[in-house]
Amino acid sequence: MTSRVSSWLRRLTAVLSVVLLFFSVPHTLEDFAVGEPAEAGVPAVVLSLVVAAVFAVQAAGLYWLGSGTRRGYGAHIVVGLFWPIASGFAQLPAILDEDTYREGLFSVVYVLGVIGVGVLLAIVAFMGWRSQRPSEAAAGEG
Repeated sequence: MTSRVSSWLRRLTAVLSVVLLFFSVPHTLEDFAVGEPAEAGVPAVVLSLVVAAVFAVQAAGLYWLGSGTRRGYGAHIVVGLFWPIASGFAQLPAILDEDTYREGLFSVVYVLGVIGVGVLLAIVAFMGWRSQRPSEAAAGEG
């Protein structure tokens, strides 16, 4: 694949990663504010560690993308799949069953943003991962 397309995929992955933060951070804060972990029977400390680990993987992925390594795409595939799966299973049933979900439209937008942007991020990161040959990735890791 041309370096122009590869550069475009890397930039798009980084932009989508930042946009995902825009939705996932307030959504996560809202989860804790309304006591979601306790209602689900998950200790808040456990969920906070999981969320911190996901944000750490995302930050490392951004660093690796900037370094031109293939693992930056791999980290974003993982992050891009984690958020839609976790939010989808935990939140979509409540959104579909309740007349007003949490704080209303903003709360729904957070969840739909996390799901939509997460899926797009996973797809774009996978395209970038596939476009970068392992030999190119090794050259960027040096």
